[in-house]
Amino acid sequence: MEKKLDLDQVREDEGKGVDYTKRKSHRRRKKKKVWKIALTVLSVLALLVCVGFASFVVLQKTGKSSLMKYAGTEQMTMKNTEESGLVSKNGKKYKYNENVITLLCMGIDKDSTSWEETGYIGENGQADAIFLLALNPDAGSLDIIGISRDTMTEIATYDKQGNYVGESVNHLALAFSYGKTKEEGAELVKTAVSKLFYNLPVHGYAAIDWDALGKINDSVGGVEVTFNEEVVLNGETFAGGEKMRLTGEQAKSFVRQRGDEIGSNNKRMQRQKIYAAAFIGAAKNAVLENPLLVSDMYKELSGDMVTSMGVDEAVYLASLLPSMRFSLDDIQMIEGEVKEGTVYEEFYADEDKLMNLILDIFYYEVY
Repeated sequence: MEKKLDLDQVREDEGKGVDYTKRKSHRRRKKKKVWKIALTVLSVLALLVCVGFASFVVLQKTGKSSLMKYAGTEQMTMKNTEESGLVSKNGKKYKYNENVITLLCMGIDKDSTSWEETGYIGENGQADAIFLLALNPDAGSLDIIGISRDTMTEIATYDKQGNYVGESVNHLALAFSYGKTKEEGAELVKTAVSKLFYNLPVHGYAAIDWDALGKINDSVGGVEVTFNEEVVLNGETFAGGEKMRLTGEQAKSFVRQRGDEIGSNNKRMQRQKIYAAAFIGAAKNAVLENPLLVSDMYKELSGDMVTSMGVDEAVYLASLLPSMRFSLDDIQMIEGEVKEGTVYEEFYADEDKLMNLILDIFYYEVY
């Protein structure tokens, strides 16, 4: 519809003079310029969002493929394994579930100021906390297995010059210390854990120092836990049953401290179990709010972490997390017996219970 000319407005403008008319025209041009700038900014932001989303999708796809390749092709060596690969137990047959993604997470007893590679055996720290994660995308489940650092098992042993001297039955935590580099140490723990679990394929590992834990804790907005016993965090005492949102420094103290009495590491592992369950819940919410959180943290932790996984694999795993069912009951500790060793306490896994745990998480019943 054709717009009518407002003669009264024209006469009014003419009466105000040429300068007014020029100023009004300039204001129109200025408004158009502002709108053009706004549209340009919005277009650039939309493009960045699209590029970010496209990159996220690409990282998801490549990450899944990379994880599966890393695990290798070595066969499981469970007892009562038939030539077909099926495992017989209590009159039932079980088959290994190749879709389960297994990750090894290690906390190294160093902070960022002391975790420097020297190239010498025994100076890169020990694996103080060891957890095996099993993600089943088909079932939408996440299981975590806590492994005592004092577990007596076969580990590769080296002399001070780095020469291999054979396998020895020793504390699992020491495996890390036999690496000349952080990567070598992490690989040695991964190999030892895989053997302990009858050559279970491990698709990736991440080893972090204690400073990294504080950063990760704060990246999800802190982690709320309920204390299972009286604890002292950075000099302050809290009663059992008390609920608290931990800061990074408090989280480090909560999962790291232990006493000198026999069985003290098992008590610490119970605190680590409580923290892990609460952290997973907080992380699921944080990733839903910001899908790029994992890639951002991956870069920030570069100096406090060594991992076999690239950012694409980390992004893929993070994309699975929000849909995973998880509760405190999904964290299980290897059962066994704690004995007082010559110098340090020793933990011996119950072989039959360990086998049942492996069948329950990593296998499925065929018939």
